[in-house]
Amino acid sequence: MKLSSIPVVKLPLVDVSTDPLDLLVTGLALRMKQLARTSPKFIELVHERQFRIQIGTDTGFARQIIVNNGDIDTVSGDAEKADFILQFADSEQGVKTLMKGDPTAFMTGMQNGTIKMEGDFGLLVWFNQVAKLVPPKLPKPVKEKIKMARQFIKQKTGKSI
Repeated sequence: MKLSSIPVVKLPLVDVSTDPLDLLVTGLALRMKQLARTSPKFIELVHERQFRIQIGTDTGFARQIIVNNGDIDTVSGDAEKADFILQFADSEQGVKTLMKGDPTAFMTGMQNGTIKMEGDFGLLVWFNQVAKLVPPKLPKPVKEKIKMARQFIKQKTGKSI
């Protein structure tokens, strides 16, 4: 199923839509809020820093992650001028690129014009440091179950996940 086939609906009570990139960036901001309370490395990265990173698409979607002296917030749209803007051709490309976490995917997108960046490129370096802290540390028994599930799926479907 293509992500673009999912209907996009605005959910005003929680300031989020069903756009896949919006859901991903909102989840990322929520994880960053948690890290701002629990991770010494992350706290060091946001201590006494103030900036906005906007992640959006050419089709009009935009969400900002706001870092304000250790506090993390998010807002939809381009409420204020962002210090760094990361713009994808569409939501599907944005989700796939961010989930992959591969710098070469960013470079390829920039070369072919489907990914645009502007503003303070030091914040891109900051974002890459944060991306390493975002995935939660899984307990060993959970990792073993995931490994077993992946092997099972590969046996049944012939596809790796």
